[in-house]
Amino acid sequence: MNKIISCVPNICEGKDRKFIDDLVQKLKTVMDLTVLDVSRDSVRNRTVFSFTGTQEAMFEAGLLLYRETLAHVDMREHHGEYPRLGAVDVFPFVPLKDATLEETVAMSTAFAQKVAEEFKIPVYLYGESARFPMRRYVENIREGEYEGLESKLKDPRWKPDFGPSTFNPASGATIIGARYPMISFKAVLDTPEEAIAEDISRLIQHAHGGLAHVNAYAGLDSEHKAAQITVTIANYRAMPMYRVLEMLRSEARRFGVTVRRVEMIGLVPETAFIESAFFYLGIQDFTVDKILERKIQTDLDEQNRPA
Repeated sequence: MNKIISCVPNICEGKDRKFIDDLVQKLKTVMDLTVLDVSRDSVRNRTVFSFTGTQEAMFEAGLLLYRETLAHVDMREHHGEYPRLGAVDVFPFVPLKDATLEETVAMSTAFAQKVAEEFKIPVYLYGESARFPMRRYVENIREGEYEGLESKLKDPRWKPDFGPSTFNPASGATIIGARYPMISFKAVLDTPEEAIAEDISRLIQHAHGGLAHVNAYAGLDSEHKAAQITVTIANYRAMPMYRVLEMLRSEARRFGVTVRRVEMIGLVPETAFIESAFFYLGIQDFTVDKILERKIQTDLDEQNRPA
């Protein structure tokens, strides 16, 4: 199989199911593009897409996504339980099979230029594509969120990497870059107290002395009257998912609450689940090559390998 790079754009629309369904159908018409996953969240008012294909296909799909979203979303009317900077909030390129981070950095930079040129919006480079240390982490760029963007753009330190420094109230700004595969999940608590979720979020995230590579944001599902915590793990190999869940559950017990359920957001690397299974089942001295499907696939690959 050829090298694989995926795009995981996040847009500030999670309530209008018809818009999302229509957008997905338009993305599926792009030649050489494969839509991998669509995760719509009405509480966060956010949808996370995942697709892959040739560079030309991903660029075409990305520009289509910007075009449709910017025409549909007015940030002056957007409300959701998640930090955001603009209608198309973040657009990461992620190296997967046989792809290098350097390739995704070059791809994300070229795409960022195209977005700025076509849509005339401020574009910030983040992650491995960042040109300034303080822009490496997306939360630094999002600080102040959309509501503080107008004044932020007046600060020379926050001049966009591409596009104008003028504030567009309808579209806001966008963040584009390259990053390693990331894990995102939502932990739903058995309490309606959002303040408890906020306290737990602060305790587990790296910015407040918690776990490295972890960010967490509190929210409230008003329909089901349940507080929730959205967690992202920027480097799941250095900070396994099970370790984050265990700390989250431990801190929740301090407040007399439990995690009712966990919902994954977007696609998840297989290794993260395998490592969690080893941990919770207490398995030792077991390697992934002993997994039945893995062994069969390895043998088939060997048989089909050219002589």
